[in-house]
Amino acid sequence: MEFTEVRNEITFRLEKHIGCPVVASEPLNSAEYPCCYYSVLTPRTSDHSFGLNDVQKEGDGYVVSRSERVAATMSFTFCSQDHDTEDGFVFGEDESLSLAEKAHGFFLLDAHNIGTESGDIVINNVGPVTKRTSYVVDDYVRRYGFDVKLYYIRTDTAPTTVIGKVKPTWLKNL
Repeated sequence: MEFTEVRNEITFRLEKHIGCPVVASEPLNSAEYPCCYYSVLTPRTSDHSFGLNDVQKEGDGYVVSRSERVAATMSFTFCSQDHDTEDGFVFGEDESLSLAEKAHGFFLLDAHNIGTESGDIVINNVGPVTKRTSYVVDDYVRRYGFDVKLYYIRTDTAPTTVIGKVKPTWLKNL
């Protein structure tokens, strides 16, 4: 599984769960508040100590593959500002904290093990929700967030050649 598949699956499911956009933080997007920004801190971390190797026939040639469990870390930040709605005034502080806590629960329960066609994504560690508020021009963007460490199986492949069974010349007469 490639990290982009992992990222896309997680952001898609998280967006459905919290009900607001989940977008990349770089370059700084101009998503409407409330929203969630994510950053990829490490897409692939491994000690390379254990991997499963395999050779398979593919077309007219052969492919060697190596699969191993790798870790990735993503950071999620939930943003809001004070604003008026049809239902009344919304405090950005409360809205961003509420979204962060809802997403935190998502990773602890619903998304703890995500099965996909390409493999499983297993949440290993969900960090604490912390305040990440920042001052922007003449107002504050209220922010809360946390980091998530996850595991997935990464498979690398490369073309290779295979030497068939060789019968030594001295065995020809046997």
